[in-house]
Amino acid sequence: MYRLLIIDDEPIIVNGLHEYFRKSELADVEIVLAYSAAEAISQLDSAKIDVVLSDICMPEMSGMELLGQIEKRWPRCKVILLTGHDEFEYAHQALRSSCVVDYILKTEGMGKIGSAVKHAFALVKDELSVYRQKEWLQKEFPKVMNQLQRQLLLDLLRRTDREAYLGLQDEFDALKLPFRAGRPVLPILLSVEEWGKYETTFERNLMLFSVGNIAEELLGSRTVTKFVPYDHSTLLGLVQSPEQTFVTEEKQSERTANFTFGTLESVQQVCRDLFHIPLSAATSNRVLPFEDTSQEIRRLRLAVLNGQARGLERLLVVKPATEQAGESTDHFRRQSAQYALEQLKQRLLGGTGSDWTHYFDKLTGLFPPSGPEDPFDRMVILQNLSEHCLVCLEELGLKNKAISQTDLPRILQFNSQVSWGEAVVLYQSLFEWMQCTRNDHLKREESHLIGRIYYYIHNNLDSDLSLTRIAREVSLNPSYLSRWYKQVTGQGLSDYIQEVKIEKGKELLASTSYRIHEISEKLGFTDPHYFFRFFKKVVGCTPQDYRNRKV
Repeated sequence: MYRLLIIDDEPIIVNGLHEYFRKSELADVEIVLAYSAAEAISQLDSAKIDVVLSDICMPEMSGMELLGQIEKRWPRCKVILLTGHDEFEYAHQALRSSCVVDYILKTEGMGKIGSAVKHAFALVKDELSVYRQKEWLQKEFPKVMNQLQRQLLLDLLRRTDREAYLGLQDEFDALKLPFRAGRPVLPILLSVEEWGKYETTFERNLMLFSVGNIAEELLGSRTVTKFVPYDHSTLLGLVQSPEQTFVTEEKQSERTANFTFGTLESVQQVCRDLFHIPLSAATSNRVLPFEDTSQEIRRLRLAVLNGQARGLERLLVVKPATEQAGESTDHFRRQSAQYALEQLKQRLLGGTGSDWTHYFDKLTGLFPPSGPEDPFDRMVILQNLSEHCLVCLEELGLKNKAISQTDLPRILQFNSQVSWGEAVVLYQSLFEWMQCTRNDHLKREESHLIGRIYYYIHNNLDSDLSLTRIAREVSLNPSYLSRWYKQVTGQGLSDYIQEVKIEKGKELLASTSYRIHEISEKLGFTDPHYFFRFFKKVVGCTPQDYRNRKV
């Protein structure tokens, strides 16, 4: 939503310009009127103004003084100055202001003024355009690049749905990560075993950053490499061989694995010699697709935590899952379940209708009808379901209502022995109730909001009924209010206000002895002539003719 502020101490000029621009149907523009400099300041203080069309000479304040007030409040605002005289020196001074985009003689006509206003809005939109924002992002992006890259790589470890990897290359390109999503990678964990003299969190974070840079520099001579902090003492690394040359993919991967393993020895040595910290490394013995890195990192992590790679400067190659015994597939299903639950919670709290059912079906489809085979995994899944359900109820303010209207208290009795089918049915019913209850609440809120809008309009016909003022009354963004009202009612808000004013005008003309100018004031028209023209255009006769017919 954009705003045009028209300022002149002559009402006939303000109203004439208002009518002209209203007919020209400026897209997504609210027109605000001010009949004095004091009113203009009030309007500038009450809402964001994008373009000002102002008389240059007014009794209370000069055009230059007004320019100073505009620049203080809205430095991006574009100003077009109007004057009835060709005052070259004044114009030259005004055009020095960064806000002023044009200086027009009133005698040049509406066409010239209209073109200037459209040009001013074009400048405003250009400054806010995607292109300008991209320029700004390109300038600011490097400052947060490392943090965004870390977030993406750690997020990959949480993705268990293969569909979530479809746009991975676009994500890599956006964050300037040199990986190719379609080619395999070799995951690595580097873990600091003892911190020695580095005692503070700042010092340890700095050391992790330094170790990551060393690893990237040494491995980067032959591979594409990126290391990011995984936790307070561990770095996660991904290594990818360069584009395939004249050797097979298998041979290239083998060379990459051998080079990486040998180079990790150098990384350990540099950390020992420079920083005096022992570093252990765990890596897979083969490359694998990005979709499988989450499971592989877990195996590397277990190797570090369980002692296989603990101690001073151990260098471990961890076998893939197919070569290890006792690897439970339920754990990976549990990871997928946690991801599905996170997505389900976001849908419920985001109010996106029945989208949550897609992720609930994904969750239940991960396990056989009897549920997870491992009773501990079953207990963890049930606890996660309970947690996400209660969090949603708390954040939506529905917990007490759910206790009295649903079987929510039954989840307190759930344990690893509960029937999986019984638990699924209960949680599905709770999520359905949650969504239905929220939908009903939103419908009531919508109806209540429409009522507040109508009440304010009917009781303030003689006051400010601008979109900005009404939006403030109901605590909505003006642009959103305009779109939402038309979507809900099928009618523009300004059209409804005009209808109400016409009907009220008819009522006052037919049932009271108020004079025409008094009725005009009661309907919020500052100029009786404007009311006269407005009424005749809509009703088809003048206000006096309408009164005579009714009498």
